[in-house]
Amino acid sequence: MGATRRTMFIQTATTPNEDALQFIPGVPVLSEDGSKRTVEFTSPREGLKSPLATRLFAIEGVKGVMYGSDFVTVRKDPDYPWQLMKPDIYSAIMDHFSSGRALMREEDQGKQIDSMDVADHDSEIVAEIKELLETRVRPAIQEDGGDLDFVSFNEGTGIVKIRLRGACRGCSSSTVTLKHGVEGMLSYYIPEVSGVEDVGDELEAQANKELEKLEKSLSENEKQD
Repeated sequence: MGATRRTMFIQTATTPNEDALQFIPGVPVLSEDGSKRTVEFTSPREGLKSPLATRLFAIEGVKGVMYGSDFVTVRKDPDYPWQLMKPDIYSAIMDHFSSGRALMREEDQGKQIDSMDVADHDSEIVAEIKELLETRVRPAIQEDGGDLDFVSFNEGTGIVKIRLRGACRGCSSSTVTLKHGVEGMLSYYIPEVSGVEDVGDELEAQANKELEKLEKSLSENEKQD
């Protein structure tokens, strides 16, 4: 007698970004300890670290995947309608969580570092910035299927650099949120902060450039062998 497949009811939640949706499977996704940590994949190559992300990227139109504590955010190409993509996304998520498979491949488990964790070398101001982002900003952003990383703080210019992720990527309202929400709140509590910048696209472009250089180098070495 074959095993009975468990039925799963997956809810969806809209986000401020019309090209991003939250899929809520009703079971823990990334953690069971209430952690606010998230993991994002912005390309099929990055998605290879997770069987579920690999399958989601195989769906035409998917541009990004992010895991939260109890949700999966999927970003799509604006040219692809949700009504055509949703059935395949539902199927991929349902199959994964019904199978009992690990979310991350074994070699990639436990490698994610939360940028909001206060490090020993962080200054008092940086520690305060991280605490405010973690407690005042992050919960609201994650409710909308997004997240943010702390990148740096320049004590000379007062500029805080962050990276918006998940549903926040490419969202028209993220600039307003950044300036009037995050920047206003940080500068109110920490006078040394003069502004906040999202450098996500810049960092991603830099990482892709380094990856291309590495691939080119490996290809040339193979030809020489």
